[in-house]
Amino acid sequence: MKKVRILSLDGGGIRGMIPATVLEYIEKQYIGKSGNPNARLADLFDFIIGTSTGGILTCFYLTPNPDKGEDQPQTKYKASQALEFYSEKGYRIFNASKHYPWFGLRQLYNASKYTARNLESIFTEEFGELKMSELVKPCLVTTYDLAAKSSFFFSSREPENKQREFYVKDVARSTSAAPTYFPSALIKNLVTGKEMVNIDGGVYANNPTMCGYAECRNTVFPQVAYPSADQMLILSIGTGGGQVDFPASEKSGNWGLLKWAKSMPDIMMDGSFDTVDYQMKRLFGSLAKEHQYNYKRVDVPLDKRNYAKDMADASPANIEALKEAGQEALKAAQKNHEQYSLDNFIDRLMDNMPDS
Repeated sequence: MKKVRILSLDGGGIRGMIPATVLEYIEKQYIGKSGNPNARLADLFDFIIGTSTGGILTCFYLTPNPDKGEDQPQTKYKASQALEFYSEKGYRIFNASKHYPWFGLRQLYNASKYTARNLESIFTEEFGELKMSELVKPCLVTTYDLAAKSSFFFSSREPENKQREFYVKDVARSTSAAPTYFPSALIKNLVTGKEMVNIDGGVYANNPTMCGYAECRNTVFPQVAYPSADQMLILSIGTGGGQVDFPASEKSGNWGLLKWAKSMPDIMMDGSFDTVDYQMKRLFGSLAKEHQYNYKRVDVPLDKRNYAKDMADASPANIEALKEAGQEALKAAQKNHEQYSLDNFIDRLMDNMPDS
């Protein structure tokens, strides 16, 4: 029986360059191994879930090709173009959008460091009026709805009775509205007209792998209905988290309200990375030996995280450092013994493509 192939992408701002680098490699390997120049990442996975920068990448990889024909790829973007998006537009999203005048005084009534004007313009340029249901594969993108006081998952395959449809540009804007970085996103459900006030899903699922696992356990796929863990292949890619800086943390017992308020978004977003990886390893470690390698986590080794701690630093120097970090993540992913190497995992993804 063919396994369901799942891709999970962490949040992390401009550090999205790290998973983008890894996925560019995976797509190139897939093209080379298949001999098909039109092969794309969307062909390798049956389901993708992403948070924040991972949610943006999810939308990129699943955007349909408007010129699709018999000899054309099914998706618009190559993986290399998603990487170019960060390196070419990161400065415009962050550095060129920063609030500078009277910053200290302005924080009293608006704590967002960046205006969303450029971000929204870029998403409109990339996605236009594309709707979630038009993405080429099932996917989830996380957000938190302040109006409903609830986590929310944007899905590209909503049951009709749920009456949900959204523009992809609004989904990307919602999942990337990190507290203290960008203002919340005000969007509408295209079916009901209901308004949502959304922030970054990283506040509850910065590593969304477990959320993706739970969703797929309740989904019917061409290969198998409601797959169990031994019927899944899960690739989870990190953004090199753990770079949070808490000055004088040993004095945190005496922190005031403002210092805790400033630190909490980073604590919440950073805390889930390793926790979810631990949970997934325990889950798959409980399976029969032949299934224990069905889950693979790829991330930058701790001693190779030589980039800025600020996940909004899109300076040329940090862009280069993040590219190098992506290469270090690839090297680490190949160092595991052959059965657990990234190249072996790519082969398994290809071997488990559904029968056409």
